[in-house]
Amino acid sequence: MTGTSGTPSEPFNEVLKAVYQRRSVRNFRPDAVPDDAIKEIIRAGTFAPSAMNVQPWRFVVIRKREMIKTLSDKAKELWVEQSKNMQSLDLQRLADMVSRPNFSLFYNAPLLIMIFADSRGFMPQVDCAMAAENMMLAAWSLGLGSCYIGLAQPLERVASIMKELGVSEKHRLVASLVFGFPADGVQKAPERNRDVILKWID
Repeated sequence: MTGTSGTPSEPFNEVLKAVYQRRSVRNFRPDAVPDDAIKEIIRAGTFAPSAMNVQPWRFVVIRKREMIKTLSDKAKELWVEQSKNMQSLDLQRLADMVSRPNFSLFYNAPLLIMIFADSRGFMPQVDCAMAAENMMLAAWSLGLGSCYIGLAQPLERVASIMKELGVSEKHRLVASLVFGFPADGVQKAPERNRDVILKWID
């Protein structure tokens, strides 16, 4: 059902509830995410659709905080370096934020899961992006927050890091997701643009 404001009204089923209420979280409690929850999140990712059922996703699970910080620092370094050639003011502002010494690219989350795609798949990046959404929705249903960290993408260019993570040359980084228990009350989703249908043909 839909209310007069265009937002879903009670009651929803549990799937729609997770879809409508999920929010990106950028402030986490230090509590570790339990193993069972991690396995459930990954399992949800593997139930995403994939072209020709190739299931190209592979996951690297990182809870070691020193490693998460190392990856954050390296990604920040790469962004600052490439920002020297940026013309866009928005990208320059982003680089300025990233360059702050105390800024954590992964928001000090206790869990980082990186999704890699087997590049030999038919549409591996699309498949893995859908897996990422499944994982974030599953996390929300388990009382966990998540955030998709696009700024971590340059890490795949660092061969030494990929080797340390156990990632072969045939895999490409598609998504870096952080998870944890939200530290603050989660805000409502902002109003969605309702004028999104280009044409409705009956």
